[in-house]
Amino acid sequence: MKQGRLNIILGSAVIIVAGIGGFALGFTVEHHFVLGHYSPGLARFLTKAGHSHGMPMAFYNLIVGGLIDRFGLGEGEMKWCSWLAAGAFLMPLGLLLRGLDGGALTFAPVTLVGGLSFMASAALILKGALAAR
Repeated sequence: MKQGRLNIILGSAVIIVAGIGGFALGFTVEHHFVLGHYSPGLARFLTKAGHSHGMPMAFYNLIVGGLIDRFGLGEGEMKWCSWLAAGAFLMPLGLLLRGLDGGALTFAPVTLVGGLSFMASAALILKGALAAR
């Protein structure tokens, strides 16, 4: 579980931070209703996407952290898988930063790197699961 410790710590911390962000989004929702319809701007939409992508990434990291030693990966592969799963947090962070920046594309590469990290860690898990049988 040495490799998974990082993922468990980050996953737990992000659940707390994303939960607080969800409360903040919930407390500020009223002024986004226009004539009874919810109509958020792009910045609000991206900020909300950062929150709603942060939670599943946190749970994904908790799962990876708890099970990484059972995937049938070598030491080096476990290390890469752990770091790539942790790197997946760049996706919700990039979405949040884009929202805070008013929707500008400045932080779009951060989101892309996070998504690619997520997919690469999932590919390593699949490789290990198929090898472990």
